[in-house]
Amino acid sequence: MARKNVMAGELGTRIRNLRREKKITLIELSKQTGVAQATLSRMETGLMVGTVKSHQKIAEALGISLGQLYGGIDSRYERVKHIPASSERKVCAKTDQMRCELLTQEISKKKITPLLITLNAHGKSNVEQLERGVEKLLFVLEGTVTVQLEGKEYTLNPYDALYFDGSIGHQLMNPSGKQAKIFCAVSPSKI
Repeated sequence: MARKNVMAGELGTRIRNLRREKKITLIELSKQTGVAQATLSRMETGLMVGTVKSHQKIAEALGISLGQLYGGIDSRYERVKHIPASSERKVCAKTDQMRCELLTQEISKKKITPLLITLNAHGKSNVEQLERGVEKLLFVLEGTVTVQLEGKEYTLNPYDALYFDGSIGHQLMNPSGKQAKIFCAVSPSKI
């Protein structure tokens, strides 16, 4: 519901600004579109969204396309970040046995921390215990990984996953002579 109100406010502001730029009054816009003046007023103030049909009539009256009316209102696409494999990743933990890389940027603005963990042959991570409420997902991409969760042990092979509460003390170990790669997601975002 909150997203709808934000979008209604953004759309309403856009309609009002375009109408004023064209020097059209609410009464004139109502006559041109057949949309009630009170409805237009509520749309401009963000109290109601209106319908696609009313938006189409408003866009036509303002001399723009529906796409132009909606353009830039949905900010979800502004948060899409493509990070090519060739780009340098920030290393958030590194020892002689393991390396942990962030797979995104601006981590403080994220709800999930995606990580790539590389364990060298016979390598292991430090024991980690996060605060309560932090969840972790491990997905093995290459190699074999043993995960110890306070005494319990899980062996994960390629494409195996393990989901657990990060407040349980845990450690990752690579028992094999080959490198292991693990995708890790932490939520809420913590590193």
